[in-house]
Amino acid sequence: MQTTEERLNAQRRNNRHYNKPKVILLGICTLCVLAGLYYFLHRPWLAFGKIVVDNGQAITVEEVKKVANIHEPVNLFNINRSDLEHVLAHDLRVEKVTTTYSWPNILRVVVKERKPAIYVECSYNGYAKISYSGHVLSVGNGIKDASAPFVSGWKVGNVYAGDLVKDKEINGLLSFLGKLDTAVTKSIVEIYLSQEGSIKVYLKNGVPVILGMPENAIKKIDTFTIVCKELETKPIKASYIDLTYDKPYVKL
Repeated sequence: MQTTEERLNAQRRNNRHYNKPKVILLGICTLCVLAGLYYFLHRPWLAFGKIVVDNGQAITVEEVKKVANIHEPVNLFNINRSDLEHVLAHDLRVEKVTTTYSWPNILRVVVKERKPAIYVECSYNGYAKISYSGHVLSVGNGIKDASAPFVSGWKVGNVYAGDLVKDKEINGLLSFLGKLDTAVTKSIVEIYLSQEGSIKVYLKNGVPVILGMPENAIKKIDTFTIVCKELETKPIKASYIDLTYDKPYVKL
């Protein structure tokens, strides 16, 4: 005769044996549902979500779709964020890119574009548009716009779009320009770079400002900014302003 404990143990074994097929069947059904849902959500004809580009001017939503080979209708389930960032990061116009999701169904692409810093003459009578990071954005027969000041007195040799300029003097100038406020850089129309690397800046009002070597120019950024603002608000008639001294020297 079985004891109560033996009967309970036997019942538990029978229950486990009886429930095991149910558990297996339930697992199979769950996997089928998940697989079907995955298949449905990744269909190319399913429209889900939209793409938004932040901070981009040259890089638009249409540009993102074209570069990343994203077809209409947009289905965010078919977009790999890592692949998208990798593709855009290799675009010459892009300095940095990140992606994130926003509620409820938006893929936000945050782009930091490379901005033109200078135009400078190169080989074969061409002109190179160079970014603050030293990347050649484009090379053409002339200066197409006023997005950046022209550097006179200097050539960068034979360069192509996508090249990274290794010219010490040009990189010194770019380092200086990169530390200026946007409002200040917009007041610069031309920069003369001597063969020794000395910098002279021509402002919109025609007054040249002598800054000297890049090391000195960087030290005088605050002074240069003040001078630019003063020249915009006050009718100062000067032949030139020299910032290579401890105090600004104004030649009237």
